Amino acid sequence: MNPDIKNSLDRLLFTCNQIEDFFSSNDEMSSIKSMVVNDIFSFIRMISVSGAEQRIDYFNNIYLNGAFDTATNSCSNDVPRSLKLLCRFDLEKLNGSAVKTADRYLAFLVELGRDYILSRYDRKDIDTKKYANYIKNLSDYIKIQKTENVTVDEVLMPSKQLTEKSNLSSEKILQSEAEPEETLEELLDTLNGLIGLYGVKQEVNSLINMIKINKLRGAKGMKPISVSKHLVFLGNPGTGKTTVARLLSKIYKSMGVLDKGQLVEVDRSGLVAGYVGQTAIKTKEKINEAMGGVLFIDEAYTLAKGGNDFGQEAIDTILKEMEDHRDQFIVIVAGYPMPMEMFLESNPGLKSRFNKSILFEDYSMDELFEILQSFCKNFDMCLSGEAEIAVKNYLEKLIQSKPDNFANGREMRNLFERAIANQANRLATCDHITDEALKTIITEDFSLYR
Repeated sequence: MNPDIKNSLDRLLFTCNQIEDFFSSNDEMSSIKSMVVNDIFSFIRMISVSGAEQRIDYFNNIYLNGAFDTATNSCSNDVPRSLKLLCRFDLEKLNGSAVKTADRYLAFLVELGRDYILSRYDRKDIDTKKYANYIKNLSDYIKIQKTENVTVDEVLMPSKQLTEKSNLSSEKILQSEAEPEETLEELLDTLNGLIGLYGVKQEVNSLINMIKINKLRGAKGMKPISVSKHLVFLGNPGTGKTTVARLLSKIYKSMGVLDKGQLVEVDRSGLVAGYVGQTAIKTKEKINEAMGGVLFIDEAYTLAKGGNDFGQEAIDTILKEMEDHRDQFIVIVAGYPMPMEMFLESNPGLKSRFNKSILFEDYSMDELFEILQSFCKNFDMCLSGEAEIAVKNYLEKLIQSKPDNFANGREMRNLFERAIANQANRLATCDHITDEALKTIITEDFSLYR
């Protein structure tokens, strides 16, 4: 589960719930939540070259607890019906509010699409051109609604039904926006509460303490000590590098080091183009997006292939922007330890700017089991006693002979997802299903040695 997607979805559905509370059952707005979810399913189906149904089922089960019917046949490039209703609602009731429900809807689709495109599992099956065109169409539509007092279409609710709800205020609909940002202490508690990563936590806390002391020295008129905030994250897949980077970007913001604190995650495909001169443009676009926050470059070593590869152009552009916009954004490069060391040695500029490395070690057997249990806990599920023993035995053997593509925490996510799918297939044939059976995963559900 991507926490950014979950948070964005929760904000969107919270808004839908608030809207529905103020409309009677015969109003179209009373079903806006299900309309939004169906249109999200349609969006996934539209941008998927293949695997759409599996992607939709995963989204429904993981982000929506399986609460919605995914059998919608809609798959259109047109502006979705739910967005039209939200735009009309914004026009009638939230005209003075800085945050609009339509903007929240679009922000979620952007976040979801970006996650698919950046995922090494999904990106090959996503039509990026369709995604970009669709988002542009929706963005253009929203802009038009904000600037023009357009006639209400027949499919939209009559404005009278909206204006009659005089007790509906933008403050109440968007009250979640007023929730305060996490404090530094809360962010540090989240960091220190992560499973494992003891060395990482120590390094990050040490870095934060250095920044604190530097600020204190500056407040007392003393010369600050130079502390490089650009970082190298060394580690195998699934060891928490992106999670820590996301937390660190928020921590930097809370400390006043960064203005915005957003994390922009990219890999080679997000920076390198196919023709001379285009890579610099593409890279600068991502850097501009990261201004005030963190640019996180996963598998950064793929930029240094040597020869006439355009990756060097991306490296040169990043180094120049780091110099020209010093302290305006932070770059974290990440990847496997050995290739990353070779990457840093390939360019003197890289080595001088990235002089702080943090090692993310593989999880131990106990930590992997704890991660699996956390997935179960998040969905009110548990393992049977026999399943616990079987999984621990499996993990012990897995740790002793790790495959080359071992993905640490992601292995546990995949194991959990496989188990709940198998559990669903097993229970679907039962006439009577108890609450205990619904929440319990047994040994057979894991298919450990198939």
